[in-house]
Formats: sequence, structure tokens, C-alpha cells
Amino acid sequence: MKLAATLLLASASLSAQAQPQPPIVLDGMYTQRTDKMSLEMIGNRVCFAPDKAQWGRLPRPAATHDAWFCFSNDAEARRLLRVPPRQEDNCGWQARARIIIDTYQPYLEQGDGNDMARLQSVVKVAQPNAIACE
Repeated sequence: MKLAATLLLASASLSAQAQPQPPIVLDGMYTQRTDKMSLEMIGNRVCFAPDKAQWGRLPRPAATHDAWFCFSNDAEARRLLRVPPRQEDNCGWQARARIIIDTYQPYLEQGDGNDMARLQSVVKVAQPNAIACE
């Protein structure tokens, strides 16, 4: 009986995360880093750091660290944000953008991981700047 209740609770939790959420408009900075440490930690993903004043728009518990997330639809995010291809003379790209996300999944586990969101659309994006290698 306990096992059935636990499974039912876990199933309800997963389905709650998968339900569509209202769109969230955010201003901030996208980054796509290609340095060795970033690739080891988060992989070859495009991520977004919303402006601090907008952290409260994200459906996540209050945290002591900066709010940021990577895109679950990475290929689509690259296309919509017009992220340039990787170049050997830099360690990635960054640009200011106003975006709309429609799914947000906070990472609530212990250890390495990050929040994820689905990029629905891009309202505006600035010209990307190369990230210098250190």
C-alpha cells in the first residue's frame, strides 16, 4: 500500500511538471560557452540568465544563487537566437535578448544540474559578442 501511494505521488509530481505553463517573458543574456570546463559541466548548450529583477517570474523556489537555465529545445533555441557557429578563436557567444519561454523545470536535486526551459520565441536579440578564452 505504501509503495502504491509513493508511486502515485511520484506520478502526480511528474505530470504536474509536464503540464503546459503560461508563457513567461524575460530579458537577460544568453550564453553559449565552448571552453573545456563549461563543456564538462553543462555540455554544449545555450543557456539564459534573466535580469535579477525578473527572477521572481520563474516558477522555482527562492535560492541563494543566480537564476539561470538552459534550453531543452537547444537546436531550436540556437536558430531563434541566431547563435553563430563555434569558432576556434573564441570560447563561445553571448548577447542580450528578450525571450518567451513556455515550460520551466527547476532542478531540485542535490549535485550538478541546472534548470531547463523551452524557448517558445524571441522578441528581440542583440548582435552576439564573442566570449574571450581565459
